[in-house]
Formats: sequence, structure tokens, C-alpha cells
Amino acid sequence: MNIVLLDADVIIDLHRLNLWKSLTKNNKIHVSSIIVSREVYYYEDAAGKRHIIDLSKEAGKSFVEISATIGQLSTITKEFEGLFEIDLHAGEKEALAILTTKKDMLFCTCDKAAMRALGFLGINHQGISFEKLLDRSGIKKKLEMKHSERQFRQFTQEGVAIRLAMSTIKI
Repeated sequence: MNIVLLDADVIIDLHRLNLWKSLTKNNKIHVSSIIVSREVYYYEDAAGKRHIIDLSKEAGKSFVEISATIGQLSTITKEFEGLFEIDLHAGEKEALAILTTKKDMLFCTCDKAAMRALGFLGINHQGISFEKLLDRSGIKKKLEMKHSERQFRQFTQEGVAIRLAMSTIKI
């Protein structure tokens, strides 16, 4: 069973694709407090109709709500100061801060900046693409490019390259 921390975009897409219940049943899912309270409200179906997502009702049932400390958030925020290539949302910052102490946890995101951040921090091994997470869960579904393992690897490697470029500049 995978221990996975989900980004807001993944939660929204899981609901949109009607995969939320299957994924939460087959994995130990965690969601950061910021994402639960401030970043996931609804998804739109193919016709453009909005469907409410109320994660507060599911906390403790289908997933574990988890928080970072102020110190962890401060440390992560400082890592990315001045980096325009890695513009993270608050929930992504909290998720990355949580990963620094939860080495057995994987972070699933479809956000390019968050993927770059994983590579930049040198923790891309703690990331998992949407496609790979579904595959490991025994779920087969036709997906968009943003969900692909290929795109996930591309952007995590870009994060590694940003870190390497910065380290050579500082010499």
C-alpha cells in the first residue's frame, strides 16, 4: 500500500475522473491542512458543470489530514526565494515541508512548479506521477499529458538542473 500525500490538482482530477474512492481505498492518503481548508472546492465536469468537493467531511475517513510546523514552512519558503521557475502555492509548500520529515511518503502532483521543486530539493525519489500512482493502484485510465510519468520526470529533472546551475553560480 502506497503512503501518498496528494496535491490539490490531483484531488480535483481524481474527483473529475471519478477515481477518488478507488484510490483512497487502495492507498493510505494524506492531504495537507492548507489544501483541505483553502485549495480544493470543486471540479468541473465535461459539460462545465461545477461539483462541490468538501474534503472537511472526509478527513479522518478516506484520508489523513496532516500539517507542517511553522518552522518547516519557513525553511521551505526560504529555499525558493527569488526563484521564478518554481512558484509554489501554499499547499504545495506545506506538502514539501511535510516530506522533509516523512521519508516513507510519496508526493503526487501534476503542477510543473511542484515537480521542479521536488528535483530542486533533491527529493524527486519522494515524488510519484498521477499515472504511476494509478498504475500501482491497479487503475487503468486514459489520461492527459499533465498526468504522465514522462512529464513528471521531465519537470523533476528541470528542478535538478536549476539546483545545479545555482550551485555553479555560487562558486
